[in-house]
Amino acid sequence: MTDSDSQPTERFTRRPRAAPETTRVALENFLDSVEAISAFLDQATTGGRDRFRRNSPAYACGSLAIIRAAALFEADAFSEFLADTPDEVAKALRTMRNIASHSGYRAMNDDRFWVTLTVELPPHVARWRTAAQTSSSS
Repeated sequence: MTDSDSQPTERFTRRPRAAPETTRVALENFLDSVEAISAFLDQATTGGRDRFRRNSPAYACGSLAIIRAAALFEADAFSEFLADTPDEVAKALRTMRNIASHSGYRAMNDDRFWVTLTVELPPHVARWRTAAQTSSSS
């Protein structure tokens, strides 16, 4: 196609990628969040199931781990690091976050909460960290 001066018209212009500074900041923020989640998981689980009781510091740290993990899915800038996370994981984290944040501990199934913190969440945290580190090296 040409315009009136017989010059080719531009049909497609690729949008520039996110500015390197924006990408670097998102990566740093994501990794900071993943490290915080890991620290909260460690604090929640180090004393074992016997010390993981409602209103204990360990229980509060477990709640913070869930709250921070669910928050990752609310930031569009983090989507590339979370791309391999199944939708049901994000949904489960949001549900647990809502229970911890709004319903209080009375509504939480403590055994299910413990399994989430010790078995189910740690592999995802490790994958998120690896995805971000892989992204930073490319």
